Parts: sequence; C-alpha cells; structure tokens
Amino acid sequence: MLRWRHQARLERMAEKKQKREEIEKNKSASNSKVEELEQKLKSADISAEEKEKIEKEIAEIKDQEAKWLAKEKELEEQERLEPWNVDTIGHEAFSYSRINKIGEKKPPPKLSDEEDSKRMTSFFDQNESLIQEYGRLKTLEESEEFILEHPHLASEYTANYLTIDALNLAIDYKDEEMSNVARQCIVVQYLLELARNMNAIPTNINIIKAFFKKFRAADPQYLKLYTDEVAAFEDRLRRRAKEKRDAALAEYEAEEKEKRVAAAPGGLDPQEVYESLPAEMRAAFDSQDVSQLQQVALSMDREVFTYHFQRCIDSGLWVPNANAKAEEGEHADEVQEVGSVQFAD
Repeated sequence: MLRWRHQARLERMAEKKQKREEIEKNKSASNSKVEELEQKLKSADISAEEKEKIEKEIAEIKDQEAKWLAKEKELEEQERLEPWNVDTIGHEAFSYSRINKIGEKKPPPKLSDEEDSKRMTSFFDQNESLIQEYGRLKTLEESEEFILEHPHLASEYTANYLTIDALNLAIDYKDEEMSNVARQCIVVQYLLELARNMNAIPTNINIIKAFFKKFRAADPQYLKLYTDEVAAFEDRLRRRAKEKRDAALAEYEAEEKEKRVAAAPGGLDPQEVYESLPAEMRAAFDSQDVSQLQQVALSMDREVFTYHFQRCIDSGLWVPNANAKAEEGEHADEVQEVGSVQFAD
C-alpha cells in the first residue's frame, strides 16, 4: 500500500525528465544547424538570393530556440517546487551539513520479510492506541506536539497502520474520518522521506522540529502539492475500498450459493432456478397459491412446464407433501396433480 502514492509522482518525474531531454536535444540540434548555416554565410561565392534564404532560416531556428528556452524555464520553475515532493523532499529545503551532524546514521541492516512482519505486528500491538489517536488529530500543531511526545511513531510501521486504518474506514463508507487519517499518514510519510534524504534518524527530535517548522512556513505552491498528494491518496483508497467490498460480496454470495446447493435435493441453486422461471410460474410461487400454479400448468406448454417444475423440485423450491407416499421417479405425476405437493418454506 505504501507504494500507491509514489507511482503517480514517479510518472510525473519521468515525464519531466523526458521533457528536459527533449529540450536539450532540440537546443543542441538548433545550435548545430545555426553554426552550419553561419559557415555557409561566410562563403565568398554565395549569391545574394541564397544569403537571404539562409538568414531567414537562421531567424526561424532562433525563434524556435527561444520557445525551447521558454519551456526550459517553465520546467525549472516547476522543479523549484520539488522540495515538497515526497520523492525529492529535502534536496534544497534544509542544510545537509547542519542536520547530518545531529542525526547522521548508518543504514539499518535489511530484515527478512518474516522478521519485518514480526516487528511490525509487535509495533502495532504496542502502539495501536497511540497511532489511532494520532490519526484522528486535526491540526499540524497537534501532530507536531504528539510526535515530539512520542517520537518512536516516526516509523514506516506507523504509516502502514494508518494506511490500513484509512482503507478500513473507506470500506465502511466513513469518508470524513478516512480523509483525516489519510492526511495524517501523508504527513508521516513526508517526515520519513525527509529523514531518509538527510541520512538522518526520523525519530530525532531536531529532525521532527525542522520538518514541522518548514511545513508551517511553506509557500502556498508547496502546500498545494501536498494537498494534491493527499487527494490522490484518498482517491486510491476509495477505489481500493470498492474493490474490497465487491470481493467480499462476491465471496459471501459464493458461500451462500454453496450452502443452498448443498441443501437442495437435486443439487440445484434455488435462487438461480427461481430467477430462471417463466414470469407466470414466478408469480404463482410468489402468491404461494397452488391453484394458480395449477392454472399455469394447464395453460403452459407441457414440456416447458415439466422442465421448470422438475428443476423446482431438484432445487427444493417445491417440496412434495410430507404425507405423500410417492416413490422416486413419480415427479411426472406430481406435475399432473400439482395439489399433491407443497411450496418450500
């Protein structure tokens, strides 16, 4: 789940990189072409007409080059906002030397999936109530105070728990609560990403204070990137919640069908049989009126009625009268004497 919110951002970064490369490629091609044309202009035997043509071509190339430079400037302005992008945060916003001195760390040893799972479960058990309390906080000031009081919550395990918590809220249609928890999760993720980029320990008090100080003083454009990130995360949670609900419903329906089929005398699903009945037969079953079904038997094609009636018996929709002594294979007679059988409860 932690990978969801990175995907769209990585795609945007790749797109920007591709644009930069395209601009550089076109600028280089333009410069080469201009140099080539300028060399031709220096030729002594060039005609006035050809000279005019070359000068016009150079002017057109330079006009196009100006457009490439404008696009390059636009990209540079966009990249200026990248410090608050979770994949680049910290590259410009803080002093590496100052923070490294207070929080420098060695990379932790890589854990096996099994060991990491055990540690995460233990973390959840020990901190569940604290994480839930943090996830319900409303303001940045409250979040800073809470994490400073409980710095060990600056952990990927906290972000994991909040992601799962937000998803469960989305599944239960608690959209407002889900949005709040999702926002709190993104805050933790930004803090963790900053610490990684600074090669610092996220639980370091100075790192936490520096992060929230920058966050509170952020330019509106930086904050827009953050709010867009939260909104995208919420949308992914809603989509995933719908998938989970649909899967749970499908599983429940499959289990219920299995139970119905197991209980049916002939191994047919009574619900499917009922839905496949001709409208007049369904109406008779809905009315629980034997005489109405007898009328249907008389008016309907005998072969069609017999087929559907037998399926009703095999599925348990129609139950032979408990007092009837008919032996196996006598269902065809029941079709002729509908009154000798009873509706299933």
